[in-house]
Amino acid sequence: MGSASKSNEGQAKVVQDVISLLAAGGGESSRNLQITVLSPYSKQVLHLKNSLRPPTPCYTIDSFQGRESDIIIFSTVRCNAAGEIGFVEDKRRLNVMWTRAKLAVIVIGDRRTMTENSGLWRRAIESCTEVQLVSEDREQ
Repeated sequence: MGSASKSNEGQAKVVQDVISLLAAGGGESSRNLQITVLSPYSKQVLHLKNSLRPPTPCYTIDSFQGRESDIIIFSTVRCNAAGEIGFVEDKRRLNVMWTRAKLAVIVIGDRRTMTENSGLWRRAIESCTEVQLVSEDREQ
């Protein structure tokens, strides 16, 4: 296990797509929604800040403590065959992500990696409604 910060370009692209869908979805009310993107890794947050249009706020879980947002989009980053999720196994970090959204939490990540070795994440993911986005590239 490495200690360097991590990022995931594929998840950053999905975050962009989800934000676009939310913005296009509901007229005036959707434009007034506060959407915040969280990730456990500072490298992913930096990548998101550079790839998302302002004013979408992006924070690490630790730097977002004590704040709220209408919608939290959470990029888990981790995706590996060993099912290693690193320090995100800490229930306090999961609690910050889970409890700071007023309306919805959207988790973007690899289900197998996040649930294979973590009962905590398995229970969290099982309580969610899964939506799979089909990219325009795959439709052909």
